[in-house]
Amino acid sequence: MNVMEAARQQLRGKIRELKALQGRHSSFTTIYVPPTKSLMDTIAFVKMELAGAENIKSKQNRKNVQDNLTAILSDLTRIGKLPENGIAFFFGIVEESGTTREIRETLIPPSPISQFIYVCGREFILDELEDMIKPKSLVVIVLIEGGKVTIGYLRGKHMELVRDEDFYIIGKTRAGGQSAKRYLRLREEKMHEFFKYVARMLDNLLLDNLDGVDAIVLGGNTIRCQEFLEKGGLDYRLREKVAEAIISVSIIDETGLYQAMKEASRILKETEIYAERVAWEAFMEGLMKGLNTVAYGKKEVKQALTEGRVAQLMVIEDESDLLDEIMELILSTKAELMIFSSHTESGTQLMGFGGIAARLRW
Repeated sequence: MNVMEAARQQLRGKIRELKALQGRHSSFTTIYVPPTKSLMDTIAFVKMELAGAENIKSKQNRKNVQDNLTAILSDLTRIGKLPENGIAFFFGIVEESGTTREIRETLIPPSPISQFIYVCGREFILDELEDMIKPKSLVVIVLIEGGKVTIGYLRGKHMELVRDEDFYIIGKTRAGGQSAKRYLRLREEKMHEFFKYVARMLDNLLLDNLDGVDAIVLGGNTIRCQEFLEKGGLDYRLREKVAEAIISVSIIDETGLYQAMKEASRILKETEIYAERVAWEAFMEGLMKGLNTVAYGKKEVKQALTEGRVAQLMVIEDESDLLDEIMELILSTKAELMIFSSHTESGTQLMGFGGIAARLRW
């Protein structure tokens, strides 16, 4: 089972719940304790903050902070030792229709907490958790046409537009003779400047975090892309990251990035999109053959999960409520979970099957 994917989805659901909560003044307390900090030091810190809370002028704020810190201190003294990845506390007081409700969420995250954080405020601080659910892989897609460049970051199965710029290139001329030759030379010089411009842009974007870049995929006008590689002066370290295949894309803009994203899965076999496509093709093959080892639709798949028959579960990313509902079944039956993007070709097809499908054990 893809345990990390299931853990990521559980954490994503918890983040949604915590984000929806809103407090007043200092009624919410957030504490992140990294595994590098000792339990005794953490307990000492909370005791010190609890003592200092006596100085809060507002009686209600003082009570909220004290109640939260007292509850956190109780949990810390009870756990014995810090978990391997650290621990996070989200304790707060929510006022609803004249009554108050305590929020007491203690989380052991799927990845190590990076730093100690203590904040009291009106909302919980969730940046650290949100970083944990972001895919770590990065594929950079660069679309090039004469004088036009669009750059996108593909993280997991999600595309982010980073640059979309025009660089003036003089148009082609119908004149003949020496005039035409001079005009052509000027045009080629401008095109060369454009290639250098794109190379500098990529240097500025990527060189400082080169280890985080898995691949660079070129697309757009394939002839111009090849010229860029030959004449653009791209830094050799970035050149080593460039995929061998160039993707032909007719539109150089954000729409073109999504077209390129679909094709990228065919040339980058280590990407999540490729794994998504392989899983979907296996499901479709079973469906076309009329095998009874595939199922789709919420009712049918949930029934198969209940019976422990699901080997691989495919769910569209927008079905967060459904995932929350069936997560315990996924974990208990050790089904492999795959989250499909609604922007990929496979994801679009999955939506046509009700947003959920499965390959079965029997």
